Amino acid sequence: MKIRNIILILIPVLLFACTALKPVEKLTDNELIDRYYKTDLNLYMVKKAAAKSNPSNLPGVPGNTSGGDAEKIKKIESKLAIMKQEMNKRGYMP
Repeated sequence: MKIRNIILILIPVLLFACTALKPVEKLTDNELIDRYYKTDLNLYMVKKAAAKSNPSNLPGVPGNTSGGDAEKIKKIESKLAIMKQEMNKRGYMP
């Protein structure tokens, strides 16, 4: 593979990485709200998938999610909490 082709492939990847890793404080209001709702939807989907794979995790039934699911949920919830704090700082109520 030529170096030119490798560079053409890496440029979009690097540009996406730079925009995706933008700190929450530097996002515009609309970008912050969009990212908040995408993360919230992601959390919902992960919890739903965890409930399907572990039926004892249904509401009202005692049980725990698997270790991987629990870590994933905690990570997403921490991201959501950071975004919620920033939205509250800006005067939005999620």
